[in-house]
Amino acid sequence: MADIAVSVASEVAKCLVAPVGRHCGYVIFSDRRVCELNVEVKKLDDTKDEVQHSIDDAQNNMKPIKAKVETWVKEVETVATKARDVLDYDGRAQKTCFCGWLPNPKARYRLGNEASKMIKEIKDLIVQGKFERVYDEISPPGRVGGASDVNSSTGDGGNTMLKSQASTFQDVMKALYDEKHEVIGVYGPGGVGKTTLLEMVEEKLKKEKEEKLKKEGKLNKDKEGKLDKEGGPSVEEKLNKEGGPFNMIAKSKVSQTPDLTKIQFDIAYALGLTYLKNEPSEEGRRDLLLKRLQKDPSEKVLIILDDLWGELDLKAVGIPLGNESMKCKLLLASRDKRVLEQRMHADQTFHLKSLEEDEAFNLFEKIVGDQLRDNEELKVKAAQVVTKLAGLPLLINSVASTLKYSDVSTWEDMLIKIEDPNNERIVKWSYDHLESEEAKCLFLLCGLIGGTIEVELLLGLGMGLGLFGGFDNKMQSLRNRLNTMLNSLHSFCLLPDGGDGKENVTIHDLYSEVVVSNVFSDQNSLMIDNNYGSWPKEKLEKCWACLVNVGSNRLVELMPRQFTHVKILMLSEQYNMGDCSRMDFTYLRELRVLYLGSMHITSLPSSMEILGNLRSLSISCHVEDVANLGKLKGLQILSFVGSKIYKLPKELGKLTSLRSLNLSNCYSLKIIEPGALKGLINLEELHMKASFSQWRGEHELAELKSLTKLASLEISISDPKILLKDGDLPFEKLEKFWINVGDDEVREYEGLTTMKLNLKGCDGILSRECVKRNLQKTQCLYLSNLSEFKESPRELCTRGFREVKYLDIRDSPSIKYIANSSKGLPLKAFGKLESFFLENLINLEKICHGPIAPECFNKLKAVRVNHCNQLKYLWCLSNAQSLKQLEKIEVWNCDSMQSIVTHDAGVDIVYTNNRVELPKVRELVLCELPSMKSFCHTSIQKFFSYPCGKKEPVTTTSDSQDANSDSFFDQKVTFPNITRLVIDDLPCKELWNNQIPTDSFQKLKFLELKKCDNLQRIATSYMWKKLQRCLKELEVVSCRLIEIIYDGDGTDTESGELRRLVLSDLENLRCVWQSNNFPTIPFPNLRDVMAVRCHRLKMLFPTFTAKFLGQIEDLMVESCEDMEIIIGHEKWEEAIDTTITFSELVFLRLLKLPKFRGFLPEKYSLKFSCSDDFPSLRHLSIERCGAEPDQKLGDLDLTTQLMRMIVKSRVFLQYFIALVWLCITLNREISLY
Repeated sequence: MADIAVSVASEVAKCLVAPVGRHCGYVIFSDRRVCELNVEVKKLDDTKDEVQHSIDDAQNNMKPIKAKVETWVKEVETVATKARDVLDYDGRAQKTCFCGWLPNPKARYRLGNEASKMIKEIKDLIVQGKFERVYDEISPPGRVGGASDVNSSTGDGGNTMLKSQASTFQDVMKALYDEKHEVIGVYGPGGVGKTTLLEMVEEKLKKEKEEKLKKEGKLNKDKEGKLDKEGGPSVEEKLNKEGGPFNMIAKSKVSQTPDLTKIQFDIAYALGLTYLKNEPSEEGRRDLLLKRLQKDPSEKVLIILDDLWGELDLKAVGIPLGNESMKCKLLLASRDKRVLEQRMHADQTFHLKSLEEDEAFNLFEKIVGDQLRDNEELKVKAAQVVTKLAGLPLLINSVASTLKYSDVSTWEDMLIKIEDPNNERIVKWSYDHLESEEAKCLFLLCGLIGGTIEVELLLGLGMGLGLFGGFDNKMQSLRNRLNTMLNSLHSFCLLPDGGDGKENVTIHDLYSEVVVSNVFSDQNSLMIDNNYGSWPKEKLEKCWACLVNVGSNRLVELMPRQFTHVKILMLSEQYNMGDCSRMDFTYLRELRVLYLGSMHITSLPSSMEILGNLRSLSISCHVEDVANLGKLKGLQILSFVGSKIYKLPKELGKLTSLRSLNLSNCYSLKIIEPGALKGLINLEELHMKASFSQWRGEHELAELKSLTKLASLEISISDPKILLKDGDLPFEKLEKFWINVGDDEVREYEGLTTMKLNLKGCDGILSRECVKRNLQKTQCLYLSNLSEFKESPRELCTRGFREVKYLDIRDSPSIKYIANSSKGLPLKAFGKLESFFLENLINLEKICHGPIAPECFNKLKAVRVNHCNQLKYLWCLSNAQSLKQLEKIEVWNCDSMQSIVTHDAGVDIVYTNNRVELPKVRELVLCELPSMKSFCHTSIQKFFSYPCGKKEPVTTTSDSQDANSDSFFDQKVTFPNITRLVIDDLPCKELWNNQIPTDSFQKLKFLELKKCDNLQRIATSYMWKKLQRCLKELEVVSCRLIEIIYDGDGTDTESGELRRLVLSDLENLRCVWQSNNFPTIPFPNLRDVMAVRCHRLKMLFPTFTAKFLGQIEDLMVESCEDMEIIIGHEKWEEAIDTTITFSELVFLRLLKLPKFRGFLPEKYSLKFSCSDDFPSLRHLSIERCGAEPDQKLGDLDLTTQLMRMIVKSRVFLQYFIALVWLCITLNREISLY
């Protein structure tokens, strides 16, 4: 072997003259390299400071930090530490050899070599640190992989998959996995469950990818986006390249009249292509979408298109076809098989059949419930009803829901009405049983519009028709009436689930089709554009609601027709028609509701001025001039949501009857002319979220003073100083509001009254009466930059915060207390508070000052405290008893924090048997708290007797009283449901003692210990028995006193659940577990093991654990100076001949182990064949392991020999370089003479 190494080295020496010169340079120019390294380290520090500042700003604004940025910061810390180690080595490199005559060439070589490597790494990091933006936008909704909240039963046809349809579901899944199929179709009658099937396919794909990533150990390990130790891909890239068959899933509902713009927006939304909405032309959106779908050849995208009625021009949408499709697949659904096969050219289609009779009856019986249980007569009728429903789940749900609480006569009526069954008659029967005419009309409107419908649109339509009790009621009363009617439609299953329940509702396309069918001909007529041409004239004359997707000259043709009785007209542009200002409304004098969407309008036509009966107008278009709207005196609802409108003209101030004005998402709105708002004296709702915020002076904001009836307000005011220049605004009557002062970007809670006050030193705003009164109603309160306000935030609210649910206070040095009880009376505020976040309150001393009532904080679920350096504790012991709902506690960077719970000063109560019970806490994170030694610090009062018989109380702390005083957690606190615990940079000596309550920490799954320099052990043997049953992940980092991870007594033979073990920077770690002569295996389910910079660790596993090592999937050992062997003998073990096989290993990395001599001791063999014994091995890296390696790598002969030759050659080159350097030095010395 030595001959081979020498021969290889000689060949290298002959061929690599340049490398030899480079290696000589390491010796000769080592001093220059060190100086250059010093300079680069300083540059790296400066770059890191700049990036960290940007990170802090982003985190303050609740923006997620990019994974690659976090990785860069950690990499910088690692490289900077290594660089300083190299610089420290400079002193040792100055040592001489040859009795002091010459510098030590070996030391100089190492110094120059390491310095050169570090310089290159640092320069690369500096270049990488030029981030355009450190924070991440929200992940595209269509991203597949990562954490999923999908119910497992829906993904495989569990509770929601009907048995007779399960085979179709499985066939579709197989087809999606087949690379030969690009277009897959599902067909079946309306209401059979095609949409539901598509939803379950989507959920199944997401679930499968998540499970596969978890199985391979990528999802949990890389969830923070860390780079692989070998410079591999981040978690985002792994989610893209691995796992299931698709990386992205986009979906859209096409409908009978396809809206290409909507389809483009749906797909772009799923792909995260947010800027597509700024492209005005259909062709431009097509090109953007096409480029996005073809951007990455390796990205696999599934596009789901539901409810196809005919051919869809995929090219016009921007979906690539044929050879251009890259890895883009289509999953289509239609009622007509011919549409899929002949028009859309599907490679394979599947028929989703109706339910079998037995299954249909079981579904019907399940919905109707107890009424059928003991009633044989109804069972017979139920069987007859089910027979008429044609096995369609949609109709079964609707009819069963209607009959659920009905008497026998209703059942008989149903059988008579649908004696000749068809879908229209069945839907009509459910419709007839709605309780009110208003609910029936609302159902017809939903059927007319179809698909997913905004509730705000229904409100405008309903108000225009007077469905909600007239115009004299308040707007909020009308909204409540609308919600009641929608609930009625839901209860009859005429509005299936599918909307979000607050902002949108969804109606099935079968119902939309029925609404415009002949079965409703006796109702007030409805019309859709592609049907109206075939309707008789007398029916057209009676039409009162019309929805038209206009195209070409259709609009000009439509407007003059004889629709004199139309009350609702909804127009949207199907194709880009250019300017639509030529619309003519002359013949529509009875029009009460008008909706214009997706059009380009230079100026609204003058004929609109005659619409004196118009009550509701919604414009969602690119519109330039809307001044003539001021002549619509009867208008009560006006919406510009999403419109590209630049100016709000003063003429709108003439709309004195206007009750609701919605300007939300009008990003282009820059000017509000004087008088535009002042005249709106009856306005009840003004919504301007994500719209105009640059109020330039008090005269603009003063226009709001006339809005005395305002009850709902959404407004942003970027400059808080404006609020100081004028009197109170008329906000005292607000019932709903979203007020953002100072443009603070924080987490949103939809539907809750919200105040965001970034005051920037303008604390006087808080004394305004309108602000104080609204604070009493606020549910989400954000306060920041309070500099002069001396009282507690509770004092801002005259009656206490009775309604607040979410409290966020930041960057306010003046605050000392969050809650301050007055005159010694118990505080009664915060009874509904669910979370509070406190950050950078540098003078905060207490959360609560003074006594508090039992109801305070009794609904609190989440707490996060950061950089509050004067805060010593969060709660007193007596207050902590009310925290029964608390689920999450996070405390960061609080220098004075001594405990989370402390004793009540001056209270003469013995607390020895009084526990702090936190039954719902699932996550506890405590980081960088240098003064915290215990979670619960209590005071115990004892009585001491003196010789005279007198007893005097002496108060001692539990730390001086308890024999286990160094324990962070003890019997005083219980965590029965905690699953995640993070302890970072705390001075505690021990986490648990043996007095931990039996039910505490019994569900802990994740434990992270970091920079706990005083911590002497992870847990006692008593505590380890508890943790073995639940703990799945353990990370121990930079805990310098830890010598043993697991120290068991050998009596517990129960299998442990631990799957991931990370050990890093543990300078005194001697062994992973102490067996004490008992061959127990504490962690038989380990999958991932990582040991990095554990310098005293000589071996990783004892040989008696060999029987479970085959389960390990990822094994990494790096920079462990004393590591000699991976699997070694305990002193009491007897060496035996046996073979160990790693059959599940995926990643194996052994790096920088200078004393490493092999995997196994003698008499053990390791089966290490890549083809047979290592079927899953994907990555093998063994670098710089041992000066004279003698690794037993089994059958990997090529790798072993190559390693030996490389190491032998490296040793030879070092001596050769030293000789060259010596010759050069001697020549220099001779030349001096």
